[in-house]
Amino acid sequence: MNRKKSEKHAFQQFAEDIKTDNISNVMLMYGVEQYLIKWAVDSLINKYVNPATVSMDYVLLDEEHASCDEIIEACETFSMFSEKRIVWVRNFKPLTSDSPRGYQKKDLERLIEYLESSNQGTIVVFSGDEIKDSTLIVKALKKNGKTYDFDKLGKGELTSFARKRFRAAGIDISPAILAQLIDITGYNNRESDYRLYNFENDIAKIIALSDGIRITERDLMEAVSGDMDTFIFDMLDGIVANQKDKAFSVLHNMLHSGQDAFSIIGSIASQFELMLSIRQLREDGMDLKGIHSRLGGSEFRIKKLLPYTNRYSVEKLKKALSSIYEVDRSIKTGLLSDELALEIFIAGI
Repeated sequence: MNRKKSEKHAFQQFAEDIKTDNISNVMLMYGVEQYLIKWAVDSLINKYVNPATVSMDYVLLDEEHASCDEIIEACETFSMFSEKRIVWVRNFKPLTSDSPRGYQKKDLERLIEYLESSNQGTIVVFSGDEIKDSTLIVKALKKNGKTYDFDKLGKGELTSFARKRFRAAGIDISPAILAQLIDITGYNNRESDYRLYNFENDIAKIIALSDGIRITERDLMEAVSGDMDTFIFDMLDGIVANQKDKAFSVLHNMLHSGQDAFSIIGSIASQFELMLSIRQLREDGMDLKGIHSRLGGSEFRIKKLLPYTNRYSVEKLKKALSSIYEVDRSIKTGLLSDELALEIFIAGI
């Protein structure tokens, strides 16, 4: 995100604009957060379109059905009983190229000319994941209307987004658990493709798994990290506490529930590889923030693994990794059964 700390996010600016009726009849919305674009269009519909005539006064044209003539015709049609007619042109190809397949320059020029004095009874929204500032249509939209760049939310904005949804469900979540949730998702990681649609779905899963009163760390692990990560941590709990029977029980439950042995092996290997990296960096004198900066990924996952990592030396972790790789080979060559090979691994840690 290239936004300055003092700069409003596009969703805040849009909310302010629609509240004060400072809405343009021509809009350009773009950015990675398609969730927010959908929210903005829905907000326009809710405010300006009569619920009884939504099917007539709201038109969605996507990339497969959005010729310049169709856009103009949709905009020129007057609303039935609504304050405004809403036309949403989604994933419009000319936003990223002046010569996209299926569009002639003369048609685009006619559309641009129309947008300079479009029907005041219609709000037309052009949207896409990305835009190219140098294209004719983008220049025209910026000149004749309002532009909203719906990029990713900042940490504070994401926290507020989540808190509102837990509050609406009548469930308490502490600041510490909420911070863990945001870290687990990796939403704010630069290369992450995790979006608000994913976040909202995960919040719904967490609420469904909770006791209906308060969100716990266990709820997060089961809903967001998934059954496999939860299994690995449960298994490690048993091993570190010298309760191998507990670790065996967790393993048997996973195998008997139909979980693929190679998925289990892959997850164990992944966790021990991360533990080894953490241990080596700790021995180099690095703190949690430094380790996270070097390794990337979820800070929560690194923090969660630290207590386990501290119980093993680099040599012990290397030996455990060598053992899990051997488990993989033993099963693939038919030397041992899935269950026996994994039991031997747990017994040997």
